[in-house]
Amino acid sequence: MEPFEFEIFAHEILSRLPSKCVGRFKSVCKQWRYELSSSIFSIIHSRRMYNSEHRKLITFTASSIYIDNLIGGKVDICQRKFIFFPVDTPLSNLMILAAQYGLLLMCIQGPSDQLILWNPTTNKFLNLCHNKPKSFFDIKADAVGIYLDSLNDVKILHLQRRMDGVVPRVYSMNTHEWKTLSFLKGSDYASLLYLWSNGTLCNNVLYFASPHYWAPHKSYMIAFDVVSETF
Repeated sequence: MEPFEFEIFAHEILSRLPSKCVGRFKSVCKQWRYELSSSIFSIIHSRRMYNSEHRKLITFTASSIYIDNLIGGKVDICQRKFIFFPVDTPLSNLMILAAQYGLLLMCIQGPSDQLILWNPTTNKFLNLCHNKPKSFFDIKADAVGIYLDSLNDVKILHLQRRMDGVVPRVYSMNTHEWKTLSFLKGSDYASLLYLWSNGTLCNNVLYFASPHYWAPHKSYMIAFDVVSETF
């Protein structure tokens, strides 16, 4: 019998287990921790959980955050689990911008808005504004989205709107680096008369609705192809 590769074992078998079991298995050895902490495993696991009965509902209130199990489409409050946001800030400052693959893209609102990528299952997070200028992210002007590229790399798209134009940047979970892309030419896309939505992912395209404050006929929809990474 040929040896059974651990990667196949993890992706095909361990990915079907509840999050609590996966968390325990990370302590088996370094190889298990490495594979079960990878972005690819997290995506496979979240998809399996989405298509199984082990779904969860996360709820934010003014004073707490808790997770409930969804059983048969109904909320089971008997096993409710309270969790803490990993950054010390009042919960009233938090806003959910996007959710995909078991990850939440959050904003901590303040004098300088902070963009946080958070995994509520593991409670690990990344501050995407770390070592960036205070004006790097502006919740009132910018838009964001989460997607998976052709190499199974989870990426964050940040559309930075300023008076001189729109600058699209992409953060890679594999390289932990930002890169700048090219945006559309023409039209006054950077105008704050447009209220941009955050990205909605459908069929490998992130859509950003951009309604006009005063003239509905001037509204438009921006589409970003996540395969070619072009607008």
